[in-house]
Amino acid sequence: MAGAAVAGLIPVLHSVASDKSGYYIGRQLWFAFIAVYGVVMYMVGIPWASVHEDFWCHGNITDPCLIECFEKHFSSPVVGTWYFFFFIFLALFFLMEFFMAQIWHKQIKVKSVESVASEIEEGFMVGIQEHVPSLKKSILNFHQEKMLLLLYLLYFLLQVGAQCVFLFLLMCQHLPLVNQAIIHCSTESRPGPYFCLIRGIMEKQMSIYTLIILSFTIILFCSGFFIYSIHHYLLKGLASAKFWLD
Repeated sequence: MAGAAVAGLIPVLHSVASDKSGYYIGRQLWFAFIAVYGVVMYMVGIPWASVHEDFWCHGNITDPCLIECFEKHFSSPVVGTWYFFFFIFLALFFLMEFFMAQIWHKQIKVKSVESVASEIEEGFMVGIQEHVPSLKKSILNFHQEKMLLLLYLLYFLLQVGAQCVFLFLLMCQHLPLVNQAIIHCSTESRPGPYFCLIRGIMEKQMSIYTLIILSFTIILFCSGFFIYSIHHYLLKGLASAKFWLD
């Protein structure tokens, strides 16, 4: 099932990459991030699929004690947390995409009506069919739509905040789980101590490092888009408005 979902992302990524009708800057990039994020989530989850079988302890230990040692070491969810933050990433993006698409289609309808009305008044009916399709190539004007710009900036802030929390969990909670070569465990029924190991520890570490790099990349791009939007749409707009007032 997961392999079929990853295979289905390939034509989606190809179609989005070849689509030139983006109505705001960076739209194709975020669709590419979704495809890459989905592939990465599938790949990093493979070493953790049988983590309960990879947990093994030396000595004469019963299955209940082994399970208790496993639950004591992995006291917080790992893969479930990864999927939760992937869902947050998708939810934030598609919420922004929904509002952007609604406003963009509304502007397209308004411009289409205005263009048709102007063509009828001038008597050039032939030019209507040539002018209306070109409106679909227009992008949202953040210089005029200040509330839309605030929504755009809020999206980047939420993504950065979510990814910072995710990065903290990866580095401070998940990575220490597989940093130790030998785990000392003791239970109430059998004090032990038992010496436990986790098989495939290098693969599990690399999966966490991959998510750390991906999360840091998303934070970097979100911060870059946020700074660019502030500089291009707010600071330049205020500078131009001040120039005309002077």
